[in-house]
Amino acid sequence: MPVVAPTAYTVRRVPLTAMRAFPALFEQYCADYDALAAYYAGDFRSGGARAEAAARAAAHPRDRDALVEVLLDQNARWGLDDATRANVEALRDPEAVAVVTGQQVGLLTGPLYTPYKTITAIQLARRMQEETGRPVVPVFWLEGEDHDFDEVAGVRLLHRNEVAEVRYAGHTLPEGGNLGPVGRLVLTEQITDVLDAVEAMLAPSDFKAGLMAKVRDAYRPGTTLLDAFARLMRAFFPDEGLVFLSPDDRRFKRLTAPLFRREIEDYATALERFEAVSARLADRFHAQVHIRPTNLFLLEAGRRYAVDAEGDRFRLRGTAHLLSKDALLDRLERHPECFSANVVLRPLMQDTLLPTAAYVAGPGETSYFAQFKPMYAWAGLPMPVIYPRAGVTLVEPKVKKVLDRHPVDVPDFGEEHDRLFRRVILDEMEVDIEAAFRTSARHLHEAVNTFKPVVEQVDRSLGKAAEAARVALLKEFTRLKERAVKAEKRHHDTLRAQLNKAQVNLFPDGKLQERVVSPLYFLNKYSLDLLENLLVTLSLDTTEHQIVEL
Repeated sequence: MPVVAPTAYTVRRVPLTAMRAFPALFEQYCADYDALAAYYAGDFRSGGARAEAAARAAAHPRDRDALVEVLLDQNARWGLDDATRANVEALRDPEAVAVVTGQQVGLLTGPLYTPYKTITAIQLARRMQEETGRPVVPVFWLEGEDHDFDEVAGVRLLHRNEVAEVRYAGHTLPEGGNLGPVGRLVLTEQITDVLDAVEAMLAPSDFKAGLMAKVRDAYRPGTTLLDAFARLMRAFFPDEGLVFLSPDDRRFKRLTAPLFRREIEDYATALERFEAVSARLADRFHAQVHIRPTNLFLLEAGRRYAVDAEGDRFRLRGTAHLLSKDALLDRLERHPECFSANVVLRPLMQDTLLPTAAYVAGPGETSYFAQFKPMYAWAGLPMPVIYPRAGVTLVEPKVKKVLDRHPVDVPDFGEEHDRLFRRVILDEMEVDIEAAFRTSARHLHEAVNTFKPVVEQVDRSLGKAAEAARVALLKEFTRLKERAVKAEKRHHDTLRAQLNKAQVNLFPDGKLQERVVSPLYFLNKYSLDLLENLLVTLSLDTTEHQIVEL
């Protein structure tokens, strides 16, 4: 069959500030990098800065052969196509670098921002390969070691103009709410009920059967949450050469054990540097991340415990369990797989393993990376360029009709609904029925008052007839006004319903669409080609929010 070229959609751009949904630091980073240059490793907009970051990443020593062997083994579990195999093998080349992004392993890939991150990483890897002439590999970091099960266990869809959520409840939280790394959790038979509920919520379409076949193939009982996530993402981005990496692997933990050792032995220096830069940022913006020593977790008895330093001893947070420094180091030497990095140490672990030239980050991540530059210096690692992911709102044809019909644009729907409704009503109102009635009634009275003396001169008894005519005319006039008011109310009710439907679609629960809605909703309506079309549609200039008309 002939290959069908991807379709480019119509795109409009609006300033980030217009969306009223992003941290101030992120907005400034995208608009005026120079003002924040001291906190980062290079201007993400500059091809020269990206090339310099690539050169630093390539030059830093790391065990590339060990990295490649583990990646080949891991990706074989999730569908190792020829393009991915070639990219994994390319990482053996000492000149090769990576463009990395990542996300928690949310149910059915989480919200729309997960594919948007992935698209930006793929686009940027291609651009940097053209700029530098060196191999540049897109890598997706599977964050499966987080233990917040509640955060990843739901999927949200648009259903009958409302936000509907389906939750996976195949695991019962123990006392303390710690199930351990969520990526390790094995899906129970309850996942079948979840997928049945999701399928029932998706509207009938030509693409539904094919989409749900891919979803059910990935999310099978007996599969871990991490493996299911990776398999579905692989199905969403076939033949793009996307490489997946799970840090929850003894072989990777062995490679990063020196970093963990440094954290145990010198956590005080790391903490001091982190707190100093955080204080400077807090004066101007806010500190996105707050930590306590150390930046490690210990995986024990099926749970994941933060490791808190107390002098020369270390406590598993929330327990009475204390370990000496020697005991903790001995555990690291014998069982590195029992250690896990927190939000601060995770990028350092990532860039110990990978020659990361650029990291594609969301707004929150971009903000907290401003705190990490001293940590990279402490660890002796080159810091990558931090590249903002594409921010996107998808506009369906039914929503575009509302935008075309009324004086509103996508950012306006971030307002509180009643305020938006009143503003549109006032803007569209051509007549004030009550005012028009008062004016016309005055004219009616004036007409009767003028006519009444004339008829009374002919026959005094006709004065009563004139008053009766006044009453009859006012009665009919009032009845006409009431019909007009009812018609106006019907118009208002229709308008309110239209605005409400558009608002649920564009700002579900008052949040950006990309942060709430599952990709499945749109893939079901517009086919799996949607992601390939977005690959050719979305701009790599991500300094503004992109509005895509489907």
